[in-house]
Amino acid sequence: MAAGLDAATPPARADEAVTPVNSYLVITGSGWGHGIGMSQYGAYGAAVAGLSYREILAFYYPGTTLASLKAGNTIKVWVSADTDSMLNVVPEKGLRVRDSAGAKATLPTGSRYRQWRIVRSGSKRVLQYYSTAGVWVRKTVALDSGRVWSFDNPTRAIVKLRLPGGGNRDYRGSVALRFYGSGARTVNTVPMEDYLRGVVPSEMPTEWAKAAVQAQSVAARSYAARFQANPQLSIYDLCDTISCQVYQGQDYETSGGNAAVAATADRILKAGSAIALTMFSSSNGGHTASGGTSYLVAKPDPYDGRMKNQKWSTWFSSTAVEQRYPAVGSLRSVRVSARDGAGAWGGRAETVVITGSRGTVSVSGAAFRAAFGLRERLFAVYGGLKPGTGNHERWQGELGGTTGRLGGPSASEVKVAGGLFAPFEEGELYWSKATGSRRLSGRAASVYRSAGGPAGTLGFPTADVKKTSTGTLSRFQHGTITCLTGGGCTVRVS
Repeated sequence: MAAGLDAATPPARADEAVTPVNSYLVITGSGWGHGIGMSQYGAYGAAVAGLSYREILAFYYPGTTLASLKAGNTIKVWVSADTDSMLNVVPEKGLRVRDSAGAKATLPTGSRYRQWRIVRSGSKRVLQYYSTAGVWVRKTVALDSGRVWSFDNPTRAIVKLRLPGGGNRDYRGSVALRFYGSGARTVNTVPMEDYLRGVVPSEMPTEWAKAAVQAQSVAARSYAARFQANPQLSIYDLCDTISCQVYQGQDYETSGGNAAVAATADRILKAGSAIALTMFSSSNGGHTASGGTSYLVAKPDPYDGRMKNQKWSTWFSSTAVEQRYPAVGSLRSVRVSARDGAGAWGGRAETVVITGSRGTVSVSGAAFRAAFGLRERLFAVYGGLKPGTGNHERWQGELGGTTGRLGGPSASEVKVAGGLFAPFEEGELYWSKATGSRRLSGRAASVYRSAGGPAGTLGFPTADVKKTSTGTLSRFQHGTITCLTGGGCTVRVS
């Protein structure tokens, strides 16, 4: 779904062009997914903070109201894993085949019948079973072969679907072979509440706080009902993958998921008289993105990072960029040329410009994200650190990378006074062969830079900045910097 800007979103801005350092680029970002609507980690953080599922939904979908979906509603879901244009099921007591006019036939069991299937033959359906002789045998039944055929089992209320390549998956309700183009697709028709029992655990860990799982249940139900009112195709309402929302049938149900579905039975969100498009993603990185409606708005999210730091980083070489965009030639720079204003670094990347020796390519932030497997469009591009340097190894290892005490890079690593300097969101690293990689932060780092940094009289730091009973102490090759809590800093050169 396309995301637009709401009235409160700042205008898009452009970053400076970033030149690779040592032929490497670093990408630092936050969040996972599109960031529109509810953050699942945010719902978890909000629940732990004491919000009810109603309050969580009101925060992520402001202006919507809770309403009731008609009880007993059923939904049609495309089972995308069944890719062979046939419908195969495992024989079980009570299994039957039906046509869309209501005619039905209970299927025999026993060792003779190893598997049942419905196949397409021109514009007709044919029923077959797999015999002990290892061949498919046609079974005549009194059904209208021009109508839709399906399997169901009133004895168990579950049909065991056989997937291509082996493996079974249990589905509540019925499974039908619906014609699609010259082939066919498997469609599960299932009561909405039973459908949700297979969705919620596939979308969120159901051992999380109850209010979060309940909010997920309402969001998932509303999302499905919205598609049901506006089906993807005439033969089904929505798919079972992340392109819609993940649904994996009865096998994936959990007690926690079932309890959350039951506690919110038939509850949906509405925006006016319409069912709300309740989009959600894993994490919004601390700021929701606009979905272009009055209730999918861009705003800061104080709950998203409460239970987990959502920052991440990755790096790749100039060669990787050149291979992905060969028209540019040898890579010279990468620039985020437009952002949406929603979040850190000026917001999510709208447009990225890649410049090389032979030309320039402009791509969307979403395309750049997909090209390099990034988690979100909420990211910044830097020209270092090169993997293997002392600062990089310490930052990613001992200091925890972007989720650690320094956060992500705030600019490129640069050579200075025979060593390396790397600035981060929460501090700095200085490396030289003699001293190794050392960390500075706060006022000590600011005073050190003002004194000339490694090129000044103090030289490189010989230890990390250290807290004392009165403030902080930083040691250098040729002196110290002492900062008092609430007071000034003193530089001593030895």
